[in-house]
Amino acid sequence: MVDKISSLNKTFHNKKGVFFDMDGVLYDSMGYHAEAWSSAFSHFGIDFPPVMVYHNEGRTASATINLVFQENVQRNATDVEVEQIYSRKTEIISEYPDAIPFKSAKSLMENLKKQGFAIWVVTGSSQDKFLEALLRDFKGLISSDRIITGKDVTHGKPHPEPYLRALDKSGLKADQVVVIENAPLGIQSAKAAGIYTVAVNTGILDDHFLWEAGADVVIDDLKDLELEFN
Repeated sequence: MVDKISSLNKTFHNKKGVFFDMDGVLYDSMGYHAEAWSSAFSHFGIDFPPVMVYHNEGRTASATINLVFQENVQRNATDVEVEQIYSRKTEIISEYPDAIPFKSAKSLMENLKKQGFAIWVVTGSSQDKFLEALLRDFKGLISSDRIITGKDVTHGKPHPEPYLRALDKSGLKADQVVVIENAPLGIQSAKAAGIYTVAVNTGILDDHFLWEAGADVVIDDLKDLELEFN
């Protein structure tokens, strides 16, 4: 606990920007994605249990589909198969209720804005439904020109490209930024870009998977970071 408190006390020291992941960090949405991905693959006769969705969260849709095909049928999916599976996943998730933002996420973001931090979102998602909700639910805190999506990169997480692109667009240096992630691949991406990374464990994976991915500190709720402002 002492080490955790010590790490938190210096989280925002000398920083200028905070890069948030979206699903599982800003929204309690990963359960929906896990069920939708698993169901979509099952529709095509391929097993992809929900726990594996959590382990692979952050990849682009095509990278996820190709990985599952490699593991199950030892080849990449065709363009048609990628389109079919992703369309099925999109169809399934569109039937779920809208994901609810974490209250602690909005509160933390409001505190960060008051302190003058630049706020960005770096997500592997590319679905308009979720990006539109992001701008609506965090109105005044997030702007469309400060969002990096799966459409903006060639290589998704765990490759550093998403966070390197955010650094490039923001004009910030790696040592001026804190990343807040919830997934092992997202943590790997941020650390490969040289950025201090806080992992918030809102999912079903044990903490040790987040530590092994390279997290600088692991917390249970973003409200833990609000201690910085009290």
